[in-house]
Amino acid sequence: MLSHLSHDILIREVGLRDGLQAEQKFVPTEDKLSIAHALTEAGLREIEATSFVSPRAVPQMRDAAELVDKLGQPEGVTYSALVVNRRGAEDAIKSGVKELQYVVSCSETHSQKNVRMSVEDALGQAAEITGLAKEHGLIIRTALATTFGCPYEGKVSYDRVYELLDTLFSLGVQRVSLADTAGLGNPQQVSELVRGILTRFPADGFSLHFHDTRGLGLACVLAGLWGGIQVIESSIGGLGGCPFIPNATGNIATEDVVYMVESMGVSTGLDRQKLMDAALLTEKVLGRELNSRQLSLARNHQCQTHEW
Repeated sequence: MLSHLSHDILIREVGLRDGLQAEQKFVPTEDKLSIAHALTEAGLREIEATSFVSPRAVPQMRDAAELVDKLGQPEGVTYSALVVNRRGAEDAIKSGVKELQYVVSCSETHSQKNVRMSVEDALGQAAEITGLAKEHGLIIRTALATTFGCPYEGKVSYDRVYELLDTLFSLGVQRVSLADTAGLGNPQQVSELVRGILTRFPADGFSLHFHDTRGLGLACVLAGLWGGIQVIESSIGGLGGCPFIPNATGNIATEDVVYMVESMGVSTGLDRQKLMDAALLTEKVLGRELNSRQLSLARNHQCQTHEW
């Protein structure tokens, strides 16, 4: 474990895609645009915007092409799109996104439920998508799902993670999100696995993605930061949950992560008041209270938002 934290980290926002995908009621494209603009106003520069997948599987993402077109390509902001096969990748490239992300699971059972193919077949799709992305000069990212455990198969061995990372980087993947898809990770596990990964691979190739299913999300973030990872993925308001995992809960909330690390002297480069404005807007759009601690405090008037 490192003896100190980095002076600054990058927050990658996943609320528009990973957050909204589990919403049963369709969120109008204009509302998604409003949330996206509020996020960029707060200073977020890497945003997972949508997914080009079957609308039968994820109805919330049926406006992917329209959303990307209306978002445009503002200077300094990278919008990312999730794809699971060549057709989706082709549609995403046509839309104009500059970063493609696909999913490979550490777990065979989760892979079948999530993308309806084996891990081997998913790696085959990954190779094809990576080649296509390279042809068009796109950034290539993989979400390595169930890195810290699978609700169907249990613990995932560290060697399994290392093996899959070797394969992914050999394909030409530039960035990997280590995803705790079911919220099964704990701080000791995160510390051990991150240490093992960073003795084998460059630190700048990774981000951490935690769900707060068992209340350990922020503790796992801290363990990962101490271990040397400097990119954290989070979701405004704590939105989210994998639709293919029973009782899955939301991601860690962006505003909670920012409060924690900045109170420890770590800079995120974000405007915290504008981030709270984005969280409040998201609550208004969805018409219900969200699960972040900072929103709860603001609601109960226990502190003023400008003092956090």
